[in-house]
Amino acid sequence: MFIIANFDYPVFLPKSETFIYQYISRLTRFHPVCLSWKFENLDQFPVPDNDLCLLSLKKYTLKWLYNGVERRVFYQIQKGFFRRDRAAERIATDFLRSRNAKLIHAHFGTTGILTYRLKKRLCIPHITTFYGFDVSQLATHKKWKEQYIKLFQEGDMFLVEGKHMKSKLITLGCPEEKIQIQRIAIAVGQILFRPRKPKRKGKTVFIFGGRFIEKKGLIYALKAFKKVRETNSNFEFRIIGDGPLKSEINAFIRENNMERYTLLLGFLNYKDYMKQMQEADIFIHPSITATDGDSEGGAPTTILEAQAMGMPVISSYHADIPNIVIPGESALLSEERDWKRLAENIRYLLENQSEWEAMGKTGRNLMENRHNITVEVHSLEDKYSKLIRANDSRA
Repeated sequence: MFIIANFDYPVFLPKSETFIYQYISRLTRFHPVCLSWKFENLDQFPVPDNDLCLLSLKKYTLKWLYNGVERRVFYQIQKGFFRRDRAAERIATDFLRSRNAKLIHAHFGTTGILTYRLKKRLCIPHITTFYGFDVSQLATHKKWKEQYIKLFQEGDMFLVEGKHMKSKLITLGCPEEKIQIQRIAIAVGQILFRPRKPKRKGKTVFIFGGRFIEKKGLIYALKAFKKVRETNSNFEFRIIGDGPLKSEINAFIRENNMERYTLLLGFLNYKDYMKQMQEADIFIHPSITATDGDSEGGAPTTILEAQAMGMPVISSYHADIPNIVIPGESALLSEERDWKRLAENIRYLLENQSEWEAMGKTGRNLMENRHNITVEVHSLEDKYSKLIRANDSRA
């Protein structure tokens, strides 16, 4: 069994990155080790201690002071500024040599830039998976584009979750032959499917889950529900999440008297998040391209989970979202920022509840056939094997 080194910057793993852990925790032919500058949420994402490598130096040691002179901040996304973290490279090199690692897998383009030099140090293949902001927001900065060109030259393979993100990488200068599609996958078998049937009593429950940032499009969902409320009041909108736009979201709800039917649930742990999702009838997530260029890149994992549960989805023609749903069958889509069309889709599902069950079954079947981690993890391991064999044959 070969050692696969999984890198993530700056934290392994934020609570929202369940999609990375789905793969790491289910490898069967390979043994994963995880390297990062900080480890968090290990209760949610357990990894044996001896398979973790902290890349930050202990504070106030001579090495830490020297490294601080060499570089204190090695990159700042907003400024497109980048410097090597040589101390982290030395720590990673020593750890991976001690474990006889056979392949490096960097999660996010930013991490790929920070780790591709290890390929030459260790003479092993290097893979980078891109996820979203790394091909949208960062790609607008000249210095990041320059770093990506170097990464594309040195890296062996680049993984994306769909056709849209693949086209973005090609535009940035990545050779098409180095790009492979590796779908975002979820544990479909562990997610309870519940057919959504017409509501004989009670209100229809719509639900949103995501960070309060511009690209999630939450403000447009609120505008749409305000419009729908003019003709239909038999619904409730539950919102899971938190983030920088919280004050703006709160102000909109308050100023438009939406408190009676709009519930802010805050950021929930995964268990409580799934419980709220199971109780809901329809999932809504109208993603957009933000004014600073940030986008989903691929598609939100929450849309996959909602379909696996049997919920109809209301979303947008954004990034790879049309490729993880069946438009018109498992989901109703509208153009980005078109809150009036969004309102029409909400109203349609309120008035045609007999269609919920069929839409939910279509979505569940799609998840079982195309986004099931038990299947997709084998596809990833095949990619690992191919690169390792090719590398060994050149040695």
